[in-house]
Amino acid sequence: MSIGWIRYAAEEISTHYDDPTWWRKRISQRVVSPVHSIYPGTTGIDVMDADWDTLVVLDACRADLFEEIADRDAVDDYRRVTSRASMTAEWTEKNFAGGSFGDTIYVTGNPYTSRIAGDAFYEVMDVWADNFDEDARTIRPEPIVAAAERAHSEHPDKRLIVHFMQPHYPFLGHPDLTYNSWNPGQIRGKSGSGENSHEVHSVWQALELGLVDRERVREAYADNLRRVLGPAFDLVASLDGRSVITADHGNLLGERAWPVPIRLYGHPRGVRAPELVEVPWAVVDGTRRDVIDEGTHQTEVSADVSERLKDLGYA
Repeated sequence: MSIGWIRYAAEEISTHYDDPTWWRKRISQRVVSPVHSIYPGTTGIDVMDADWDTLVVLDACRADLFEEIADRDAVDDYRRVTSRASMTAEWTEKNFAGGSFGDTIYVTGNPYTSRIAGDAFYEVMDVWADNFDEDARTIRPEPIVAAAERAHSEHPDKRLIVHFMQPHYPFLGHPDLTYNSWNPGQIRGKSGSGENSHEVHSVWQALELGLVDRERVREAYADNLRRVLGPAFDLVASLDGRSVITADHGNLLGERAWPVPIRLYGHPRGVRAPELVEVPWAVVDGTRRDVIDEGTHQTEVSADVSERLKDLGYA
């Protein structure tokens, strides 16, 4: 251990010693995630090797939330599967980065797709780049559906991945739960000492700091899922082939981690808690497509990826 590292650690601790958010984040990064990365049985499903023609991804959808709200009588088969990751960037890296999927078009509302795996597919359709709702600070389901239907019409011989942003925060219809970069130090007794207090970038940080009630957040999260399920099932019904509705990861609402029993929130990288990596796998059967692999193409993104990720709560 170098003197420089010790000095850096001492400065970090002296600056953030009274910030519970910082401590949770560091324990998650330095202890929980490394332990979980070597825990057996956590490799997760290879989504590209699975059997589907259309893969619908509901971003940040917990399996238990899906089971509570979705009409499972509308699907032909349902089970839980284990995701390879606990946040979208990690999921994209582990499923697509470095791959070659010339038989697949990826229709996405999440900017991480092109940033991490823009050259892995026949085409990536960045719906978020031209259809971002500035007021809601997210991408609504409707332009995702329209882009997916257009992709299938133009390329009926391709598999489709259709990545909706919901139920991921921000929560549509709940502007009071949008916390983009304001300082909770202005609220006495909520976040430690003044100028060093943590800026709030998402509802998960607000929940962690006690600025909002857990049940209030859960209901808004559930409402966001309700808003996307209708468009998602309508899309599946309009397409031929075998469709699967799943998620890249879930969310934590204050469940305790292991081996250190701290409460965690949102979807930190590398954490293999069941609420994060158990995701739905709902199958709707149909007449299969004849799929053709024509090689991959690089996706060029001109929009500001970093700014959009910040709007979506990625601090």
